[in-house]
Amino acid sequence: MKILSLVQLFLLIAICLLAIAPIFLHNHHGNLLAQKIESKLAPGSGRRNIERGRLAGGAEPKSNLRQKPLIPNDDRKISTATFQYNISEEEFIDQILILDDDESLQNGNRFPPNVGNAGKFLLTNALRSRPVRDDEIDPPSEAMRCQKYFPDNHQNTHLYKANGQRRRIFLGSLIADDSWHTLGAIAMETYGIYTSVVFVESNRTQTGAARELRFVNGTIEHKLLVESDLFGPHTAVTVENFFYEGEVDGGGLIREHRQRDVIFKAWKRLGMRDDDIGVLSDADETPTRDFLRAVQICDIPQLRVEEQDCHSPKLVMSSMVFEGSPECMTVTRKWMHPDFMLGKCIEGVGDDRYKLSARQRKREFAWRADKFSAKFNYSGWPKENELYPLWNPADFRRDTGGFSIMFEDVDYLPFRMGHTGFHFHNYFETTQQLRTKYMTYGHPVQTADEMAIGEIHPDLDLMVDCVLGRPSHENKHRTLPKRLHDFEGRIPVAYELNGYTMARHLELKSIILEDERGHNGTWHDTSNPRKAENSN
Repeated sequence: MKILSLVQLFLLIAICLLAIAPIFLHNHHGNLLAQKIESKLAPGSGRRNIERGRLAGGAEPKSNLRQKPLIPNDDRKISTATFQYNISEEEFIDQILILDDDESLQNGNRFPPNVGNAGKFLLTNALRSRPVRDDEIDPPSEAMRCQKYFPDNHQNTHLYKANGQRRRIFLGSLIADDSWHTLGAIAMETYGIYTSVVFVESNRTQTGAARELRFVNGTIEHKLLVESDLFGPHTAVTVENFFYEGEVDGGGLIREHRQRDVIFKAWKRLGMRDDDIGVLSDADETPTRDFLRAVQICDIPQLRVEEQDCHSPKLVMSSMVFEGSPECMTVTRKWMHPDFMLGKCIEGVGDDRYKLSARQRKREFAWRADKFSAKFNYSGWPKENELYPLWNPADFRRDTGGFSIMFEDVDYLPFRMGHTGFHFHNYFETTQQLRTKYMTYGHPVQTADEMAIGEIHPDLDLMVDCVLGRPSHENKHRTLPKRLHDFEGRIPVAYELNGYTMARHLELKSIILEDERGHNGTWHDTSNPRKAENSN
């Protein structure tokens, strides 16, 4: 009997070891890769002599990164279909070493200063010349896609048809000191989809602080953003400069809406029509690629030109938020941008007879007065008018009523309401850039340059705890409790680059640890926390 008990004990131990072995090996494997990448990211790390390839388009580099085409009806099903990049862990590390060894990168001839190896790796792939592999229209697959976003309206499984072409989409965004981690990810997500991309850069921040223009002609920043086909081989990209030295009635938000008015004028100049679609965003936001493709082809009520009366024309994305790192995905909040609208209802594109005057708005360039909004049933608008008022940039960006929030129908959430966009929040190359943002944009924290990063704002508090592996149960929000690789839902195309998410995570960890203000101060532990309820 005693011998039998020992055998049973031995078997029990064996079974337990077999059960935990995959978890142990997975974590061990991840830790080894983290150590390898961290050693390559560390300043002064040893470098091997590796044959250099041509990285930014043209001939394939030695690591031979390749893309599999997006096939919406493949074995993975349309809900998770995305580009895959075939690259091994060793090839990823070799790619980092190539970037380290390339003298043209070190002297700034190819990438801007302060872009680390993880950012160079991302941009190298974003800049690679490649076909737009999901451009062909396959009606059965497109119908499946439409059903995911509009499951309650069977009419929307019907496809929009205009001479066999997809709808044209125009992107407009403000841009300032946004990270190349953000810009590269957005470009990869939307590659080859937009007809036109318009950025507006101001010589002053939202609070009126002077800033040097970054994307001016002749700079490496302009070359990468505008001249490199970053957003696709047939996508026109422009940067409009905004200068305004007068006093702004209404403060920072009105300054922003003045800048967005430049976007509307550019869209008109670039040929936007009533049946085209405008996407208004900030430079750290993007719709998912799959939803963009749905908007181009699905028969969506808000995008039917003949039926749209501009009463409720706006489509709002429900965006997943990443705080500073791909591995810090927030799971307890959504960001309700960017926004879509048919050109017919956009001020400057639609019929000017339905344009509101400045007196019919809160102030010039501001959102409409209540009685001209859907929230108040357009009580001040003449009922005999064929259309409701056109939407200016402030209406488009703000919650003025007349919108629908878009979700993807997914089976991994109880209410099946999956995200349709991504918000790359608080990405930066240096902590000084981040502090400048929080001192001069949004809801400014005047003493941010005297505080640890985690003390400045609850979102930064969460980011620091996530990156340093500290508990987040006292934070305002929570992050995904596992690696992004194991997340069931849709992730950005750029985050399919094997090794990139970990490289950015470790790079950010190094930046935070080296910050001169330290990293121990936290927003949630401060005796008198700043109640910054709104994100920048």
